[in-house]
Amino acid sequence: MLRLFAGHQTRLVTHHKPRLLAGITALAAVSLLAACGGGSDSAAPKSSATTGARADLSGVTLRIADQVGQTKAILEAAGVLKDVPYRIEWSDFPAAAPLLQALRANAADIGPAGDAPVLNAIGAGAPLKIVGVTQTSAKAVAVLVPKDSPIRTVADLKGKTVSPTTKGSVGHYLLLGALKEAGLTPHDVTISFLTPPAATAAFDSGQIDAWATWDPYIALSEQKGARIIRDGTGISSGLGFTVASEQAAGDPARRAAIADFLLRQARAFDWSNTNKADFTRLFASLTKLPEPVAAAVTNRRTVTAPPIDDTIIKQLQETSDVYTEAGVIDHRLDVAPFFVRSLAF
Repeated sequence: MLRLFAGHQTRLVTHHKPRLLAGITALAAVSLLAACGGGSDSAAPKSSATTGARADLSGVTLRIADQVGQTKAILEAAGVLKDVPYRIEWSDFPAAAPLLQALRANAADIGPAGDAPVLNAIGAGAPLKIVGVTQTSAKAVAVLVPKDSPIRTVADLKGKTVSPTTKGSVGHYLLLGALKEAGLTPHDVTISFLTPPAATAAFDSGQIDAWATWDPYIALSEQKGARIIRDGTGISSGLGFTVASEQAAGDPARRAAIADFLLRQARAFDWSNTNKADFTRLFASLTKLPEPVAAAVTNRRTVTAPPIDDTIIKQLQETSDVYTEAGVIDHRLDVAPFFVRSLAF
């Protein structure tokens, strides 16, 4: 992953046209992104009427870090940015790691990231806060085998070579959970960590027996006849997060703007869930995927924005503990202090 963020920052404002996504690697983030809700505050999130109305936000600039333009594209397509009472300054990053580094350096206020990158960042001492949560259908991650494979269940993976894609990914988490469910351990299989493109090539050429991955790679492989032997239902939380710098989370005006933005983002997710045809066309256009593949992804994909509560915190703690046991994180974390339950004053 890239370690520097400055060279990948693109400043945009809300009236610009959304950038087109570069390819299917962008889709991995779109399918699994999660972001909306917070920690030590006790109140539940309030409506925009009680957050934005209390302060004049016309002088606020909210600096939003995005992953390959995906958040901005969905929000603009849903039409939820038309009456924003503050200025938005977008920056764009190819992955979560440089995005989180931008937040750590106070070069951005908020941005989306998955659970493993967030856990790694806060575990390394990054001054970040989780202010929002999104939850994606667990069916958007799965263990695949080739169409002619004799493997029918996860138990059949014993002695086989499996790629969970990258270490600490949602594919890795699913594989660990699926093996445990089947009475196996990671030592019962040969694990090969590969980037998505390398894993695609290895899977297609028979160099690996199974692949734990996510959409759009699931949908693309299904087009070639691959079979799902276990999806993420009952194992994967589907959680993703909106993360804020400590400076942004501690500033009253920017907190109010963030609270308003998260409500708009939730409405955009609702739009993508209920306007599947329109979202599929947008998705195909942005990712350059064939429309049947895009349709398979969007039909499997449902995103909600639940409030941060004890259940959400417990789920991330469980994920963190699994990653610690697997060596993805080098020490146990108490995740609760990193959440902000309410941004309203």
